[in-house]
Amino acid sequence: MAKVKEIISAIHKVANPQLAMSWDNVGLQIGAAEQEVNKVLLSLDVTENAVGKAINTKAELIIAHHPLIFQPLKNITHPLYLKIIKHNIAVFSAHTNMDVVQGGVNYALAEKLGLKNLEFISSETGAELYQIAVFVPPSEMTDVAPAAFAAGAGKIGNYENCINDYDVSGQFKPLTGSNPTFGEVGKLHKTVERKLEFFVESFHLNAVIEAIRKAHPYETPVYTVNKQQRQSDNFGLGVIGNLSQPISLQALAGEVKEKLGCKFVKLWLAGEKGSKKVKKIAVCGGSGSSLLAAVQNRAQVFISADFTYHSMLDSPLPLIDAGHFYTEYPVLEKFENILQQFSLEIEYLLPQEHEIKNEVVVV
Repeated sequence: MAKVKEIISAIHKVANPQLAMSWDNVGLQIGAAEQEVNKVLLSLDVTENAVGKAINTKAELIIAHHPLIFQPLKNITHPLYLKIIKHNIAVFSAHTNMDVVQGGVNYALAEKLGLKNLEFISSETGAELYQIAVFVPPSEMTDVAPAAFAAGAGKIGNYENCINDYDVSGQFKPLTGSNPTFGEVGKLHKTVERKLEFFVESFHLNAVIEAIRKAHPYETPVYTVNKQQRQSDNFGLGVIGNLSQPISLQALAGEVKEKLGCKFVKLWLAGEKGSKKVKKIAVCGGSGSSLLAAVQNRAQVFISADFTYHSMLDSPLPLIDAGHFYTEYPVLEKFENILQQFSLEIEYLLPQEHEIKNEVVVV
């Protein structure tokens, strides 16, 4: 058993809500944060079938990738919303914030397809990147730097505790009422300090500043905060990875269909032969058309969904469209992994239970 807010906190440690795109709506959408939960239903969407299964299995919480509510509501009269409220079911969504993290949608898809050595296609997220510089006595660096790291600073890609540090000369004159660590009130004091520089994402910024202030020996620590023109290397949309062995485009399309359980896939050869061998693969769960330019010359084929007629026609890169549902469904296993820390019963809305089952392929 766990409270809704405890489950949300665990998911947000992996996929901070500030990583979500500005147009998105993530988090708790219906229900009380204090509600006790024994059973969770995992579903890609909050649909009639999902709510029906939650009711039938007595799940108190639905965790979905796609938000139930995207736009502000003027009233709550929709039968689905009323049914959710009537049965006291909480609804939570982790959408684009789950897209851009390691261990999120795109990593789940890449792992399902057997890709290794993953890197993000684009560093686009809803968060911003900052650089913090703080001046400390050389002897105090061993206190301040670890405090900043523990609060979330200094992580770059697969590296942590990243820092630039160097000596700088400075001066200050303590005024009446001050309590200087060094120097005397009323006298100019010259010193050599250590300048520490870290990168930190916007959602860790306040915690890092607070940690620095607590660990710093000065009553008035000196630090600067500079917003960066680039985004963090720690997050991003889509991933590129390698297969263990080269495979033909035709065979790869077949493997994608089998491994994701798709009813069909569309293969755009872009002028290549189906027998062409490929190894470096780009993937993006859900709609990946916006990343087409970013994968050019970086991968040999792009696996995603929702490619338009013209985006396929204009693409010089072979494309495999495996469908929005099927390229994102693997993320539900990532949600389950996060929930393992709690004593919860977990149900899935399986593909054969989802409304996607009503999709009919006519050939």
